[in-house]
Amino acid sequence: MSIYLIRHAQSEFNAVFSPGEPDPIIFDAPLSSLRQQQAVDARQHIGNLDIKSLIVSPLTRTLQTATLIFENAHPVTINADIREQLSFSGDVGSSPEKLANDYPHLDFAHLEDCWWYDGEKNEHGYAVEPHSSLQGRADQFTKFLMTSKTASTAIVTHGNFIHATTGIQPENCEIIKFDPANKTAISVTHSR
Repeated sequence: MSIYLIRHAQSEFNAVFSPGEPDPIIFDAPLSSLRQQQAVDARQHIGNLDIKSLIVSPLTRTLQTATLIFENAHPVTINADIREQLSFSGDVGSSPEKLANDYPHLDFAHLEDCWWYDGEKNEHGYAVEPHSSLQGRADQFTKFLMTSKTASTAIVTHGNFIHATTGIQPENCEIIKFDPANKTAISVTHSR
């Protein structure tokens, strides 16, 4: 079973945020200007892998990353379960209608209007997702991979989701080969 988890390229939020500093308030953060080189580097590694389909988070930075790396060469399934843990403004998504306008070749019709975590809002207007919720999504997705016998698939997702799934905290555009049955993971692009 060939499953590859790929963290998105650097977002505008990642480019300006520092831990302990205020949230820069960039909702559904798109990619930064550094993204192009990260995606080109990742594309070189992808060429050696047997990938036939993609599963992509509906956050803009993952959609942009998937487009830059794979250039619309594979079938794409949008899956909100692999979204980032909502911790900051950049993790709040866009409506399915906006996403469909931005990416008319992809199907967002199955998404709810608010497909990201929704709870008691903070002063910035979003709800912070508990780690237990993220871990539950990661565990559920791992079970889905095993029961659906998903293979030859790249999953373009987020750092905290990959960490909850594999225990690896990836760099931007790092590619992690994941075996859900044995719960083993190894970086394809970085030595650890």
